[in-house]
Amino acid sequence: MIGDYKFRTELHAHTNPASSCSDIPAKRLVELYADCGYDTLCITNHFIPSSTNLTKDKYIEYYMSDYYTAKKHGEKLGINVIFGAEYRLAENCNDYLIYGIDENDLEELFDLSGLNIDEFYSKFKNDRRVILQAHPFRNGIAQTLSVDGYEVFNMHPHHNQRTPFAAKLASDKDMLVTCGSDCHHFGTEGCIAMLTKTNPKDSFDLAAIIKSRDYLFELGGSIILPYPDMKV
Repeated sequence: MIGDYKFRTELHAHTNPASSCSDIPAKRLVELYADCGYDTLCITNHFIPSSTNLTKDKYIEYYMSDYYTAKKHGEKLGINVIFGAEYRLAENCNDYLIYGIDENDLEELFDLSGLNIDEFYSKFKNDRRVILQAHPFRNGIAQTLSVDGYEVFNMHPHHNQRTPFAAKLASDKDMLVTCGSDCHHFGTEGCIAMLTKTNPKDSFDLAAIIKSRDYLFELGGSIILPYPDMKV
């Protein structure tokens, strides 16, 4: 039953200053999603080691600061804030959404950033992690099969996502499908939600749910079935 999928999760959102392209401070982002009626907010700030002059330790400390602020504020407001990352290798401008990780994995991500995607996926992938290509048909992006799936429904308003092509690629290759508001700016929060039967308690639980394929999407009040063989 569609009513069984009662928990709303944002899979892709950014805060400032950890993501310099975002306008929204961590506390304010949490407030916006609480006001939108979300149960869980996954913070996926850009993790791009090739873009920084900071040492590894300082970069990770800087990166985690927004997450800790959001997590603490979420506890006050009753919204679950969990950890993810939007990761970029040095080889090109592709972005990869990674779930099933925590702060302890960032050192490895930093060290592997000089690899290509095939090498990275082979080394970093394990049973707890999910690696997805974000907005795979945006301008300048090179599609890859060295992922678990694709962010088919990306709602960032400033890009042509070519959603039908992403949906077809995911279907043809029987890959995982996700969605995300890709929230950077005020007014773009809560554009699309993943609906689940249980509320993901952390990044590892979220990864397990994504791998189960047992979830729906909610877009503007309409329900989307991510997989053609779903029965709800």
